[in-house]
Amino acid sequence: MPRPSDHGTDQTPGAVSLADVALVVVVATASLVGFIERAKQALDTEDAPLHFLGLDRLGAGLTLVACAALLWRRSFPGWVLLVATLAAVAGNVAGYPPAPLPYAVVVAAFTVGQRWSLAASTVALVPALLAMAVSAFARFGTGVDDEVLTEVLAILAAWALGRQYRLGRIRTRLLEERTRLLEQQAHHLTLEQSTVAALAAAQERATIARELHDVVANDVGVIVAQAGAARRREQQLVGHGSAEVLASIESLGREALTDMRRLVGVLRSIGDDVSAREPGLDRLEHLVAKLAATGTDVRLVVTGDRRPLSSTVELNAYRIVQESLTNAMKHASGSPVRVVVDFGPEQLHLMVRDLGWSAASEPTRPAQPTEPTSGNGLLGMRQRVDLLGGVLRTGPAADGGFVVDCVLPVPAREVAHDGAGADR
Repeated sequence: MPRPSDHGTDQTPGAVSLADVALVVVVATASLVGFIERAKQALDTEDAPLHFLGLDRLGAGLTLVACAALLWRRSFPGWVLLVATLAAVAGNVAGYPPAPLPYAVVVAAFTVGQRWSLAASTVALVPALLAMAVSAFARFGTGVDDEVLTEVLAILAAWALGRQYRLGRIRTRLLEERTRLLEQQAHHLTLEQSTVAALAAAQERATIARELHDVVANDVGVIVAQAGAARRREQQLVGHGSAEVLASIESLGREALTDMRRLVGVLRSIGDDVSAREPGLDRLEHLVAKLAATGTDVRLVVTGDRRPLSSTVELNAYRIVQESLTNAMKHASGSPVRVVVDFGPEQLHLMVRDLGWSAASEPTRPAQPTEPTSGNGLLGMRQRVDLLGGVLRTGPAADGGFVVDCVLPVPAREVAHDGAGADR
């Protein structure tokens, strides 16, 4: 929709309506009555230049032509003003005195002011006023100055009223356009907010899915290992050690349920501080002990200046180690695993390595692949490392087994921001 303005002309053709016909009838009636009344006044004064004795055919014809032209005022306002003005000028030249009010010219002036711009309507109106005034003074002299002044003022008032009507319509269209633009802006803002909310929700779902995978995969993997150990012990030595293993399985199951409830609680406690309940590097010993209880040979080596880090680094580092141990149990169950955590001055180095299956160490066990297949575990680790701007390398070790080597940037000045590390 183009911006409305007061430049140019507005001559959009419009069909003749009943309202236009009614207007012509009213204006013609008023003009003829005024003509008759002015003729009576002229006869009473016995003014020599006035040659008519009443409403003759010429005077009625000029009046009706000017009024009939108003039927097309919406389509051709300039031509209608010209016809009405020429009819008035012809009446002056023929000796008919100025009418009490030139109704046809007044309506035509209103229409020009309404439908044309200021410059165009002024250019059309000024010659019409001059023509009517000059023809009246030239035919009747200065004795009709009151009638001429009345005509001029009436036409100017009608034109000004048309201008006001036009400007009001322009203001209305501007307000409508502004309202429409504001509605579009509000709609776009709503869509943008919805998109941002959807992206945030998708990111939150991905984070929770990654956390849930790490928790369930690790704890359930340990439970499976414990169950396998219990089954083998039951076969080898009935009644010895089964109770302890089953108790460990129960404890791990409860711990997995607790972690799962904690993740669900994150969804229900928006805005709450849940970082204090997130696991960190201080729980690595507990994690290793939990795996060692299954019979897996797991060793943890911590070097460097061990210190509390930000909750984000601590949580993601813990999850990377946890997922690496889960993969080692899944793909190289029974193989010795070594976990190295090095607190450097500006980086945190994590390395988890299993030695893979060895026919010499357990010849009765069929060989299994030590390299985990691609899945959510490795993808989740890589997402965590990319989030922190670190480097991750995974793959077979040169001398056998599988290694997860991760380096996370940790500035020397970085400490725990939420106070969670202070309690560790």
